[in-house]
Amino acid sequence: MLTRLSATLAVLFLVGLGAGAPVATAALATASVTTCTDELTALGTNVAAAPITSGKVEKERAGLVKLVGDATALLESGKVTDALVKLANLQTKVDELAAVGRISAESAALLTADVRAATACISPV
Repeated sequence: MLTRLSATLAVLFLVGLGAGAPVATAALATASVTTCTDELTALGTNVAAAPITSGKVEKERAGLVKLVGDATALLESGKVTDALVKLANLQTKVDELAAVGRISAESAALLTADVRAATACISPV
């Protein structure tokens, strides 16, 4: 699988040299997904496990999990900037939940660290 992925990335890069930047950008985004899988998986796992209190707990959790899934899907389709926006939206929601005491400070800190790690991995500049 890894060899096939490496070969695919090499072909996309070479084709991108002749066809223009969009293919090279797609290859870069695919590489980002591949290299950031651990960060995105950790984020998704911790979001799904974060204790949320009061209100529509499952609806809130589903919304947070969806943001992680959307960011991953956008990254896979080469939309790096849109993926970063989804991660920023997730951070905003975590901050809002923490501000009203619906998630603990410890959970908020863990999720914030995970969002930062995923963001740094996707866009290391």
